[in-house]
Amino acid sequence: MPPLSVLTSWRSPLIPVLLSTLTLTVQANTDPKQDEKKDTEQIERLNVVGTYTRAAMNSATGLSMSLKETPQSVTLITEEMISDKGLVTMESVLNHTPGVTMVGDASENSQIFVRGYALDSGVQIDGLITTSSSHVYSGSIDQGLDPVIAERVEVLKGAAGILSGLGEPSATVNFIRKRPTDDTRATASASYGSWNTYRLEADVSGWLTDSGNVKGRFVSAVKKGDSFIDRYQRDTTVLYGVVETSLGVDTSLSLFADYQKSQTDGVYNWNSNPAFYTDGTAVDFGRNYSSSQDWTHWDVTQKSLMAEFKHRFDNDWSLVSAYRIANATIDALAFYPGDYIVKSTGEFVGPWGDTYAAQHDRESDTNSFNLYATGNFDLLGREHSAVIGFNYGDNEFDNINTESGRQRRYNVADQGHYPKPNIPNSPTNGQTNEQSQSGVYGTVRVNVLDSLKLMVGGRVSNWSYEKHDLVGNSTDATMEKTGIFIPYYGLVYDVTEQIAVYASRTEIFKPGTYFGEDGQLLEPAEGTNVEGGVKVALFDDTLNMSAAIYETNKDNEPEYAGKGQLPSGDSIYESVDGITTKGYELEIAGRLTDLWDISGGYTHNNAEDKDGLRRQTYLPEDIFKLTTKYNFEDILPGITAGASWRWQSSTFYQGTIWGVDGAPNVAYRQTQSAYSLVDLMFGYQITPSISMQLNINNIFDKNYNRSLWGYADFGEPRNATLSLRWTL
Repeated sequence: MPPLSVLTSWRSPLIPVLLSTLTLTVQANTDPKQDEKKDTEQIERLNVVGTYTRAAMNSATGLSMSLKETPQSVTLITEEMISDKGLVTMESVLNHTPGVTMVGDASENSQIFVRGYALDSGVQIDGLITTSSSHVYSGSIDQGLDPVIAERVEVLKGAAGILSGLGEPSATVNFIRKRPTDDTRATASASYGSWNTYRLEADVSGWLTDSGNVKGRFVSAVKKGDSFIDRYQRDTTVLYGVVETSLGVDTSLSLFADYQKSQTDGVYNWNSNPAFYTDGTAVDFGRNYSSSQDWTHWDVTQKSLMAEFKHRFDNDWSLVSAYRIANATIDALAFYPGDYIVKSTGEFVGPWGDTYAAQHDRESDTNSFNLYATGNFDLLGREHSAVIGFNYGDNEFDNINTESGRQRRYNVADQGHYPKPNIPNSPTNGQTNEQSQSGVYGTVRVNVLDSLKLMVGGRVSNWSYEKHDLVGNSTDATMEKTGIFIPYYGLVYDVTEQIAVYASRTEIFKPGTYFGEDGQLLEPAEGTNVEGGVKVALFDDTLNMSAAIYETNKDNEPEYAGKGQLPSGDSIYESVDGITTKGYELEIAGRLTDLWDISGGYTHNNAEDKDGLRRQTYLPEDIFKLTTKYNFEDILPGITAGASWRWQSSTFYQGTIWGVDGAPNVAYRQTQSAYSLVDLMFGYQITPSISMQLNINNIFDKNYNRSLWGYADFGEPRNATLSLRWTL
């Protein structure tokens, strides 16, 4: 692998280079022979159907298949839907994905759950595994991805260990970035919204040479603004570019570069506002209240470079190879006031210590590689398809923490005016975490009959993890697993040309970086994932519907033990056996008519332990999400309107307020009743090239707590954004 210094030394020259590139005059190619130069991926992109769906995906097995042919539940969030909804964060994209639940800090560190399991294996970039070595901090990086550079986001529900290696049964999220187009395209937009928030975007694509052998795409975005949360604001900068060169009729080489930075002030950090007094009664300060300070910050900078080579052979096979290096840094100054409040004094207190501040310096270096061949072959008079490949991913994550020591207790009366504590020069604790995985994978899709397809595949993986102490107050930890075989079986039967039934089964192997009370790594989680259902593709595949039932059985599931932290700063977890998750999903996506688009679904999920008791009661058992848009051009030319409805069932959390200052322990039950969020969108095409759009979110101003872990972490109140878009 090339040295990471290639990336980490990539500093200030990046910004002026990409900004200057945006000023290039993009020349359209008019040579009809260029149609012969389209590679397999470009042909697939041209086969996009509808606006809220697409024709094919390959996140499940590596084979490019339609949604109806894929024997697992799949959700696609397309570029069109991202634009219609005005989604400007990865978290907001996943919040509109059926079956996905967010829990945690409203500022920077939400935890994502799918089918009752945490999505902690990282977000893939263009199909490349990211292999985070720190499940806790990877969320800040994954959620820092800006959807302005996304062509689509694929969410494959259930385990997908063939390609991702770590077979977590929640989901695999594949962030597919924008590619150059064969026609000249240029868009620019400006938006202004609630809390003095504005955002500027630009997207330019087309041919860069008269000969038609080089094309490019360049995207940028800038956002600044405040928030409904006191003292909280988040500014972002995005620069992205890709250049694709044709090396012949059937060969191409693409180079990608991106730079993304978020600067956040007034963050909560890990613990949000306390929701309880020490006597167990509820705190009610209002949803704008924050115990954060204006001197706190959480700044994330991400950079990556990727090269991709593609070649199509004459025998209907293709070879694809990609390599990506990425670097991310997190510079955070955090404030930890306490977990509960003493009602009589207004002081914040906590069972693991009172008020303190900490400087967190974190750096993540990632290498990702993928090489695969895919194509068709004839056997016994029928044509079949196959993919075989090798992928690799490693990550080194450095984590240095420097604490201030205990300070004067924070008080409600401080109202965000608490002085910044002195941070010493010597780190309190620090670790280097290294995780790597590699594997050979393959899938064969056999056409048993014209109407019956059998998929058999698997992966043989190697995995290793090392943790090295950088300060001296904890021992090193290592674990290695080799020759891990993860099988995959899928069956699809076409009942009619539009209707198919399917079934799939795969095994789960999910090592993690969780530590037990003894300071040792927990053993990897293992289990099985079974799914079956029916899929319907109508109107030439422009409308896809599905119904699925699933069951997951898992042992060695890591769960927070509620026992504080190790001297190294790692939270203490414990392994839980006999976890069973059952559920069903209904989804629809695509085009109901030429003027009417829709995307959404309903999910019911039930997770139980070995004694049949419900687990993770803070996650809703039932979730419904639906987004739709209608173009009124027949009766009101230029007018479009849309709406989203998100509903989830009630949740609760039972915990204990651990006694402080000699007070007794107090048990509590925190509840959130079922709630709905309704968003509206109105668009108007002012001229053929200029359009206007108004988005109103949470129109009924629903007040809800999205963090039932003893904290008060409220969702956004009603807000609006008005945008103006110019299109070439």
